[in-house]
Amino acid sequence: SRIAMAQNRALLLLLLLCPPLASAFLTPSPLATHPSHSRVFSQATSRARRIPLSSLRLSSATFPPFLPKEMEEVEDEDCVTMAQRIVRTPVQVSDSTAGDAILTSYAGGAAAGEDKTPIVCLHGFDSSCLEFRRLLPRLEAAGAEAYAIDVLGWGFTQRDEGLVRDFGVEGKRDHLRCFLEQVLGGRRAVLVGASLGGCVAIDLALEYPDLVERLVLLDPQGYVEGAPMGGQPKFLQDIGIGVLKSKPLRMFANKIAYADPDTYGTEDAMRIGRLHTLSPPGWKEAMRGYMDGGGYKLSESIARVPQSTLILWGDQDKILDPALYADRFVADLGKDKARLEMVADCGHVPHLEQPQRTAEMILDFLGTRAPAPA
Repeated sequence: SRIAMAQNRALLLLLLLCPPLASAFLTPSPLATHPSHSRVFSQATSRARRIPLSSLRLSSATFPPFLPKEMEEVEDEDCVTMAQRIVRTPVQVSDSTAGDAILTSYAGGAAAGEDKTPIVCLHGFDSSCLEFRRLLPRLEAAGAEAYAIDVLGWGFTQRDEGLVRDFGVEGKRDHLRCFLEQVLGGRRAVLVGASLGGCVAIDLALEYPDLVERLVLLDPQGYVEGAPMGGQPKFLQDIGIGVLKSKPLRMFANKIAYADPDTYGTEDAMRIGRLHTLSPPGWKEAMRGYMDGGGYKLSESIARVPQSTLILWGDQDKILDPALYADRFVADLGKDKARLEMVADCGHVPHLEQPQRTAEMILDFLGTRAPAPA
């Protein structure tokens, strides 16, 4: 179709102008150079165009009004259940971040208690708290006080351009700090960061160590620095951002994220992964703001992280090769502080592909027993 041809031309242009942005759905990584990726992209593009409308489940569930209407097409019951739990609460941030309180979306807190250490899950690049739809309930089943928050600029957190002034690293850090202080009462938390969410967690742990008890890093980005297309002309950024939102590219990234893409890299998973690009408004502006902010640059700072850290890595991660990065994290953090566990039969997202095993490893690290799987 003409639309598909236009999307593919746009992707080719994007690869020529800025290869990292084409891979930025999860991380600016060697996405475009992996030998199997061209075949996977072709298959993903074809499948993304063949979603039969008759197969879409029209849910009778009631969802928060800030979620897009496309949420009603989602079939994943874990996602449906979690989406119904998402709430928004105003978080007052610094004037440099926003002109007023930001309505911040998150799920969790079912087992809250003043005597508990909260667990706060931080999603990856251009994603949402729904990324933790399989992990969050498993942590809660063990009695943990767990949350999944939408990082400023992504997810379903308010991002009105006239309100938010800083979508970059400093804005994201300030917003997360204020969430921990205002919503969780300033209690020291365990931060669980997935992919780029690992950078968000590390950055806060370095700048506000009194707010962070421990770190859990899931296939973390840390040594791939910067943001794609930062400082480029607006029209080039808009081309890249438009392709990033497209179903073919989302499906491509969806497929290579899993060790078992046939089971997990479905059209429904792709649909869930792009919901936050549809609502609330301001996604494109937030993406451009993050790009121009320069992204995270933490390579030289990781060794200064003071907290005990658990690193979980999928043994078949095609996005961030554990052979390149996993041992480097341990070496920089120090064996006295860092513990590395490989997750078998798993790609880049252990919290989605192996959620039970991931929950068990996290709870063991925190000294909490996980309930037996049903």
